[in-house]
Amino acid sequence: MSAQIVISSMLWTVALWRAPSLWNSHKQRFLELAFLSLAAAMTLEIPEVADWIDSVTGVRSTGYLLKHLFGVVSAASVLEFVIAVVRPEGLLQRTRWLLEGTCLTLMIVAFVLAPSDGRVPDDILTVPSLSGWALLHVAVFTLYIGAAMTVTAILFAHAARHASNRWVRAGHALLSLGGVIGVLYAVQRLWHLADVAGGAVTAEDIENAAAVSQVLKDAAITAISAGSCLAPASIAASALRERRALEATKPLWQTLTATVPSVHLTVAAGPGRTRFLLNRRLTEISDATLVLREYLPVEVQERALLMAQRAGYPPMKHSAVAEAAWLKTAVLAKPVATPHHGRHPDSGSDGMSPATELRWILRVSAAFDRCPHVAAFAMAEAAMIRDENRKHTV
Repeated sequence: MSAQIVISSMLWTVALWRAPSLWNSHKQRFLELAFLSLAAAMTLEIPEVADWIDSVTGVRSTGYLLKHLFGVVSAASVLEFVIAVVRPEGLLQRTRWLLEGTCLTLMIVAFVLAPSDGRVPDDILTVPSLSGWALLHVAVFTLYIGAAMTVTAILFAHAARHASNRWVRAGHALLSLGGVIGVLYAVQRLWHLADVAGGAVTAEDIENAAAVSQVLKDAAITAISAGSCLAPASIAASALRERRALEATKPLWQTLTATVPSVHLTVAAGPGRTRFLLNRRLTEISDATLVLREYLPVEVQERALLMAQRAGYPPMKHSAVAEAAWLKTAVLAKPVATPHHGRHPDSGSDGMSPATELRWILRVSAAFDRCPHVAAFAMAEAAMIRDENRKHTV
């Protein structure tokens, strides 16, 4: 399987995967258009496809022309995407569009004016004289690619330095790297064209230059594709983590809301709203914790912390195990206990950020559901509370 088939298949896969973004924001539409155009351009590099296009049109090298036109559209779309992301206020919009239209027009005109047997620069060794129009066609294409990739590399490098999310930062860095490699591709290609125009090249020089160009082009495409996929991948990874967190907190949530049903919110939410469901679950767990702490003296929390230390848990888990222990104690004691007057246990999640609170609740839930020391402690403490209540009632 040729490299062109592999690269074009990868691009079509990314383009189809991102197809729903055509109906999203305009910046996502530009990125999808970039992948569609780039996939079409790389498909036209497959000799069989290019030959078929030529046979359909009856004009030699039509596939070559279309490949470059799609390439310009793709580079222009990447540029529109990066400007929409980094400079949403805009950047020389009319000038950009005028430049893009001029390049496309010049490329078509130069292709039409070039002799039919010299429209592709690699054909110049087989024709009696050099085709300046063919060189102009490729030079315009290459200059535009170089300019677009230069702006792309600069803007995404700036965005990467200021991105707070590590996935976004890595994605922008890869996109900037793709732009840098794209610039190297343009410089190398222009250098080769200058040699061609000077008549100082051999068939071996052309073959070597084409090989280097292909490597640089494939590397730029790969970096840009990977960089553009990191942000959606991070969203998918976050959604997966949220679904796992929703499942992991289920035992604790079910027990606490069954014990304190007043904290359970009745607002319906679809199963697809994972983040909403998780946030609501954390709120209900927190509210139930505030209610249940009223039934215990602070000494229960102190004994629970001592139990966690003596049971050999790592120091970082002591507080979470202790909270699970006094919560389970409160669940068992609430049906027969009355609110305690005095100091109560303090929840470890007080004052935490949402991300830190989620990690905390996950540790508490794991200990609450699976830790035998927590279950034994809660049963013993609840029995003591029941005995105390019986003494007071007698």
